[in-house]
Amino acid sequence: MKKLYLFLFASVTFLNYGQSNQTLDFKIRFSPQTIYNQTMANSASYELTYEGSEDFLNTLKSTGVKNPTITNSTINMESVFKTGKTNAEGNFPVVIEYIKSLDNKGNTIIPNGTLIYGKGSISALPKLDSIVAKDLDEASKNTIFEIVKSSFSQLALPEKNLKVGEAFSQESPITIPIGALNIDMSITTIYKLTNIVDKNAYFDINQVYTANVSSENLNNIIVSGTGTGKMTYDIPNYFASESAIDMKLMFDLKQDEFDIKLNSSTSIKQTARISKIK
Repeated sequence: MKKLYLFLFASVTFLNYGQSNQTLDFKIRFSPQTIYNQTMANSASYELTYEGSEDFLNTLKSTGVKNPTITNSTINMESVFKTGKTNAEGNFPVVIEYIKSLDNKGNTIIPNGTLIYGKGSISALPKLDSIVAKDLDEASKNTIFEIVKSSFSQLALPEKNLKVGEAFSQESPITIPIGALNIDMSITTIYKLTNIVDKNAYFDINQVYTANVSSENLNNIIVSGTGTGKMTYDIPNYFASESAIDMKLMFDLKQDEFDIKLNSSTSIKQTARISKIK
């Protein structure tokens, strides 16, 4: 799984302040002349287990492969998203600056000071168009740029009018490579509005993962996964001020000579501190 999957995760809401019987006009928007200071903490654990004949397991052992193989990783990111003034056409400039992005080994994922530029409007999500990053070759810059653009496209949640207790769902595709096999999955995310208090709206999140797999050399595969989380929304700023989700995925690949089981647990927490540019 790529480290930067699910790298940027944010949703936006608008509602009238008041009691729980009011309607939430759910939208995703960025505002002009605004600064979004964002943090993201991602921790993941993977356990890969091989099952097969004694000869097969002995061969793995002789080559130094641990069974099971357990891997833990973390990513911590800080970024600043700034928007400028609206022009006559209703557009405004946007720039994302990466302040820090470290994994659990202390390696920098995106060089500090990397800038991504684009254009936004009050009626649509920003469109990113260029990247400036020192000490990166063109291939690395393009990879980072495409991942960030993809994360923005995932923000395109449907606009809904909701009351407390109501929910809506969103389908998102994802491809997960396991060895030579690519598993095309669909994530169904259900957002349920649970409460409205002062200037905040609160959501419960539930996810279900399903897979479409085809391989001539694969006899059988079982894939399952779930996710649960919560989001808190800053109403006047149309943005998620805090979100957290825990995800679990299980892959059981059965082949002629051996089976592979992969269990993964991932936790993602994000915050956004929003201020207007004076």
